[in-house]
Amino acid sequence: MRSFGTEISGNRGCNDELSPKARAVIISKRKAGVLRKDLAVEFCVSEKTITNTLKRWKSHNTVEFLP
Repeated sequence: MRSFGTEISGNRGCNDELSPKARAVIISKRKAGVLRKDLAVEFCVSEKTITNTLKRWKSHNTVEFLP
């Protein structure tokens, strides 16, 4: 259960992809020093999803959907 005052992830389902905006926020917060586990809790995803998002940014330099 999320705590009072935390942001709701919208209508994103459990296995749906993150939006490009969410990916951009994850990347900027990680660069600011926020821990991966804290990002995972905030965005209601696994730490692996955070890691994959950061890897995608490093290898493709994009937050857009890829095939």
